Amino acid sequence: MSESEGSPEKGIEAQRRFRLIEEVRQQCRFAQMALRQFKSELWAMDSERIFMFVHAFLGHALYLSRLFWPDRKASAERGEVLRRELKVADDSSLQLRTIRDELERPDERLEDWMQGLEHPNFFQMNVMPQGTLEGYRKDAFHRSLDPDTLRFEYRGVPCNLKQLSEEMRKIESNCDYWLRRHNPW
Repeated sequence: MSESEGSPEKGIEAQRRFRLIEEVRQQCRFAQMALRQFKSELWAMDSERIFMFVHAFLGHALYLSRLFWPDRKASAERGEVLRRELKVADDSSLQLRTIRDELERPDERLEDWMQGLEHPNFFQMNVMPQGTLEGYRKDAFHRSLDPDTLRFEYRGVPCNLKQLSEEMRKIESNCDYWLRRHNPW
């Protein structure tokens, strides 16, 4: 007997899980769309548009991070179930341990970062390969992107966009497989 043929609660829970996994898949797709747009903007070297799409990509990555590793204790089981069903490792790059706080509390973290600067004379946006940055202070850039490696730094906090993208492609594939096998309707 399938899960949805059991009690109404089991059927409803199966439907909720299905919808959650559909949402995970959609966030992976949105993130990949933002990354494709970002990569096309690299050719035009329009820094504002590049970072707009980088932030869009990271916004979807943060949403996924919160789905898999929620802050609310009551949602911890949901995160565990999603990670197990979609084969997301506990040490996945999507945890976004270091950059999550920066991006989720941007106002406070900006104040803190600026207070820590000797002089608030920094570059808002930098798009250059890492090797060309020798001689610059680590805190000289608010946002910095190495277009060759897709290494992004936000106020000195690193984030590997390529690694995140690869992880999201795997998760999207796992979602597709899971959804084909678990339709509760």
